[in-house]
Amino acid sequence: MPKTVPIVFFIIFLSARLSGPVMADEQHAMTLDDCIKITLENNPQLRASEMDIMSSRGNYGMARSVLLPQINAVAGAQRTTSNIIVTSKSPYASVFYRQPDNTNYPYYTASVTLSQQLFSFGKDYFGMRSASESINAAQYNFINTRNTLIYSVRQNFFNILQYNMIIEADGYLLRQMETQLDQARAYYRAGIKTKIDVLSAQTSLGNIKLSLITAENSKSIYTLNLLALMGLPLTAGIEFTGELTATTVTTDADTYVDMALANRPDYLSLKRQLDAATYSYRQSISTYFPTLSGNASYNWTGQDFPLVWNWAIGLELDFNIFSGFENTSAMEVARAQMLKMKYTIDEQKLSVELSVQSALDNIEQAKKSIDVARDTLSQAGANLELVKKGYATGINNYLDFLTAVGTYQNAQSSYATALASYNIAVANLEYVTGDTIENRSEDYEE
Repeated sequence: MPKTVPIVFFIIFLSARLSGPVMADEQHAMTLDDCIKITLENNPQLRASEMDIMSSRGNYGMARSVLLPQINAVAGAQRTTSNIIVTSKSPYASVFYRQPDNTNYPYYTASVTLSQQLFSFGKDYFGMRSASESINAAQYNFINTRNTLIYSVRQNFFNILQYNMIIEADGYLLRQMETQLDQARAYYRAGIKTKIDVLSAQTSLGNIKLSLITAENSKSIYTLNLLALMGLPLTAGIEFTGELTATTVTTDADTYVDMALANRPDYLSLKRQLDAATYSYRQSISTYFPTLSGNASYNWTGQDFPLVWNWAIGLELDFNIFSGFENTSAMEVARAQMLKMKYTIDEQKLSVELSVQSALDNIEQAKKSIDVARDTLSQAGANLELVKKGYATGINNYLDFLTAVGTYQNAQSSYATALASYNIAVANLEYVTGDTIENRSEDYEE
């Protein structure tokens, strides 16, 4: 066997391992883009939304079929008797009367019928247009589901990065406190410090461990949420890697509101639903008018072959004169649905404006929090180093050291929270405006 063959098999095997599904016992590192990609491939909610589009297309096909020719073919064969009974009271009728018997004969029929609706005052056309707009609405709903999933992935991912920072900071403080505990014990044995320093160091070390456990538990919760969104086993050993940064975002509210009204798939879906409701209302009005249809048929009948053939062609005018006010009630329902959708769009427009302004306010607040938290963290870190050195030289007591440790821990947690809040606020702005995700779909036209 050539030497290249084992190499080819190895490459194929390696590729399959890398591209295959994530197993529970495998360790992987994923970025935000990886998480979004896997979510869009695996999440069942997105697949269910796709089925709504397929269902809408099926309804459109049924509505359109009324406008196309209808061809039916029928064939039949039977054996039948032709017994009769004389009901006349005339005395001469009994001369022609024959006692019923089991005499029977065959009878064959076959026919082909063609019918075509010619004019219905737009009744069926409006139904087709309503179904077409329902497809467009379903497509926008699919995009909205997609955008919502992506935003949920970003939220959980940024929270995981936040707790990664907190866990790292708590780990640093844990090592500091372990060193400090050893130092306090050494000072106590040397008679330099009192027993209270050792006890305080042990208590503080326990508090740091508890804080670390709490942070790890919070990270675990967001990890499980993210794995569920991606459709992966909750026991999958995956680490999520990334860095929380604060990119600059402009805060022009009018621009973002216009962008949201132009791009938001849920808002565009409502507009398409309004169009569909409008066509349905116009269809309900057209039921007051007649329908003109044309038909043609060719048939064969007889008791023996060859059968006798005949053809027919004609027009049919169907005018519903009175239906117990069914048409009137249907028109009222369609008009109410149309007006309801119109008011829903007005409400959604206000909601869009509010969500955009809230997202911008959250960004501004998070941006200011980052600046304050960064300065506070820098000062707290410097203060901790000074107090730690001062305790070693006897300048500061142990209470000063514990206060510095608590201040640093709070500052680190506040900084990580501010960074995560800013990134989530930016993701929320992109979500409420439909800016960064492919959110447009081609309207369905036939």
